[in-house]
Amino acid sequence: MNLKKENILIVDDNYDMLALLQRHLKKLKYHTYKASSVNEAIEVLKYTTIDLLITDLNMPNINGIELIRYSEEHYPAMLKLVITGMPSIDNAVKAIKSGALDYLTKPFTADELYKAIQTSFERIKNTLEVSEISIFSNNENENDSLIIGRSDSFRDILETINRVKNNKVNILIEGESGTGKELIARAIHEKGLLAKMPFIAINCGGIAEGLIESELFGHVKGAFTGANESRVGLFQAASGGTIFLDEIGNAPMSFQTKLLRVLQEKEITKIGAVHPEKLNVRIIAATNNDLQQMVVDGTFREDLFYRINVVNIKTTPLRERKEDILPLVQNFLEKYSVEFNKPQIRIDEKVNEILLRYSWPGNIRELENIMQRLIIMSDELIEIKHVPEQLKYHIHEQYENFKSLKEYEKDQILRVLAAVDYNKTKAAKILQIDRKTLNLKIN
Repeated sequence: MNLKKENILIVDDNYDMLALLQRHLKKLKYHTYKASSVNEAIEVLKYTTIDLLITDLNMPNINGIELIRYSEEHYPAMLKLVITGMPSIDNAVKAIKSGALDYLTKPFTADELYKAIQTSFERIKNTLEVSEISIFSNNENENDSLIIGRSDSFRDILETINRVKNNKVNILIEGESGTGKELIARAIHEKGLLAKMPFIAINCGGIAEGLIESELFGHVKGAFTGANESRVGLFQAASGGTIFLDEIGNAPMSFQTKLLRVLQEKEITKIGAVHPEKLNVRIIAATNNDLQQMVVDGTFREDLFYRINVVNIKTTPLRERKEDILPLVQNFLEKYSVEFNKPQIRIDEKVNEILLRYSWPGNIRELENIMQRLIIMSDELIEIKHVPEQLKYHIHEQYENFKSLKEYEKDQILRVLAAVDYNKTKAAKILQIDRKTLNLKIN
C-alpha cells in the first residue's frame, strides 16, 4: 500500500476513539501516531515530524486547548484540528483563537473526517503563498524622547521629567534592573537647560573602595605614592552638568559618608589639597534595592537617603505596563533593522502576541536583547520559529486537578482490594499494613 507523505498525530483519552480514528486514517493511507494524553502527545512531537494534529478537547489534567496553544508556538507549521463530544460556541472560539484550523463534533463520519483533513491541508497551501503582516505602529513620543511608551505610568514619568529637567534638585530613581533608570536620568539631563553640559554616570558598586575618593574627588600631585600628577575627579569633570550615581544601594558605607558631606557642603576637597572647591552639579541617583529597608537594616545611611530622595521617580516593570511593549518592539525593530542592514524586515502578528504575553523578568533590557536576536535570525519576516523557547507557551498541570494524598491512598486501597477479590488478608499484605489498619481505612 502506497502511503501519503503526511504524518498525523491523534490525541484522545478514549482508547476506542483512538482506534477508530486510526482505522479511518489508515484507510485514507496516512501515517498515523496516537497518544492518550497531552503529555504523551508532547513526547511524540519532540521526536517526530507531525503535519496534522487531531486532538480531543476534554481530557483529564491537561485539556486539548492547552495542547493547541503549546503546538501553535513550538510547531507553528503543523496543522491543528479539534474534535469533541461536548460542543459549545465558547470552546470553538477558544480552539480557533488558539490556532486550530477546524472544529469537528463527535460523532462524525469517515467522509466528514476526510473532508476536514483535506480542507486543512488545502487551506495551509493557499496561505503559504501570500502572508499579510500587520505591524503595530506608534507615533507618540518616539522621535522626541529617550524613553518610549503609552501607559499611564510612562506618562507620569514623562510629566515628572518635564517638571524637574530645568533645576538641580536631587532625584532618586527606583525600580527593577532593566526598567530604564539610566534612560530616565539621561532624558532629564538632555531635555533640560543642562543638556550641553557633561553627563557622567558612575557605578557605585564598581569602584574599589580604596580608590573611591581619588576617582570621585581627584588628587593633587604627590598626595600619595604613585600620584605623579594632579588629577581631576569625576565630580569636577561633571561641573555644571549631571552626576548619575547608578546602583547607589551598592555603595560602601565609606562612600555614603563622603557623598553626604558633598551634598551638605556642596564642595569637595581633592586628596592632598588644602582648600575645598565649590561644586556645581546636579545629583541623580538610581537603585534596584529597597533603600528604606536598607536604612532599617543599617546598611544605608538614613540622612543620605533623605538627601538624595528630594524627588522620587519609580519605574514600573514591563510586565505591569503591557501597553508599552509593542511601541518598544517597533522602536527596536526600526533601530536594529537599520543597524543590521535589514531595513525591510517585518514582524508576524503572532510573534507580537507572544511578546505581549511574556512576563519580561529582565524588563526593557531583555526585550531589546530579544529583538536584536530576532532581527539577526530572520530574513524579511520575524516568525514564531525565530522566537526563543523560553518565550513560547508552556503547559503546566492545573493544581485543582491534583489529588490529595488521602485520595491517592483511597484509590490504591480500592484497586488492591478489587485485584484480590476483596480478600482483606491478601490486601493488607500487599499494602504492607496490618488487617486492623486496613479495616479502619475501609471504614
